[in-house]
Amino acid sequence: MTGNNNNNKRRFVTCTEVDRISNLPENLIELILEKLPVQDAMRTHVLSKKWLYKWTTLSSLVLDEHFSKKLAKNGAFVHNGFIRITNQIFNFLKGPRIKLHLHIPYVALDSFQEVNQWILSLSRDGVKELVLINKNQRYRLPCYFFSCLDLRMLELENCLIKPPLDFQGFLYLEDLVLRNIEFGANSNGTIINLPQLKKLKMDECTNVYNFKIKSTKLFQLVLRTCPAATLLQLLHSKCLSVVVILFKKPS
Repeated sequence: MTGNNNNNKRRFVTCTEVDRISNLPENLIELILEKLPVQDAMRTHVLSKKWLYKWTTLSSLVLDEHFSKKLAKNGAFVHNGFIRITNQIFNFLKGPRIKLHLHIPYVALDSFQEVNQWILSLSRDGVKELVLINKNQRYRLPCYFFSCLDLRMLELENCLIKPPLDFQGFLYLEDLVLRNIEFGANSNGTIINLPQLKKLKMDECTNVYNFKIKSTKLFQLVLRTCPAATLLQLLHSKCLSVVVILFKKPS
């Protein structure tokens, strides 16, 4: 009888002494948090005192379509809930956002004032990867978007792009995806310099003739239903080896 009690005691001590969750390496904790949906990452504060504020230092933030659909299912879109909740998340985060995936659902926005503030925050953080999917009315990118000079990957949908006249280009951008983009008029014909660009995909974009880029390393170009795409100026693209042009079938 005494032996059984001792065995039970030994097992109990072993379980309480080893707190593997609290003692995980910092880089592993960050990796785990980045793999979780943002709602689940926020809930990890209950796991341990060491995890209490870990999620607030996330450098990679995914607020994708799955996130917005979950908010809608829970009735969070009432009284502009999407903007309110997203604002709260941005305000809680302490560190810079290096990667952001943002899906803006159709929620009848009066303006994009809050979205502009998020973009302003990113421009100060040195964001390197940005996916911005907009399902509202077309969103005109603010001037400070063009201050995100550390971008390596950029994906935009349903936006108006009109760079300021003094914009020189994204010097580190390697991968660019543009869907349903309108290019604003550029009276001076300024050429946008994208020296590291390797892949460019454009889908249903308009006023393409206003999009004049210089890219010496571009090797893959995909165009789908882009009126006036033949006027696209790809200057000095000697590495271009993969070209796909798709036309919309007549209805």
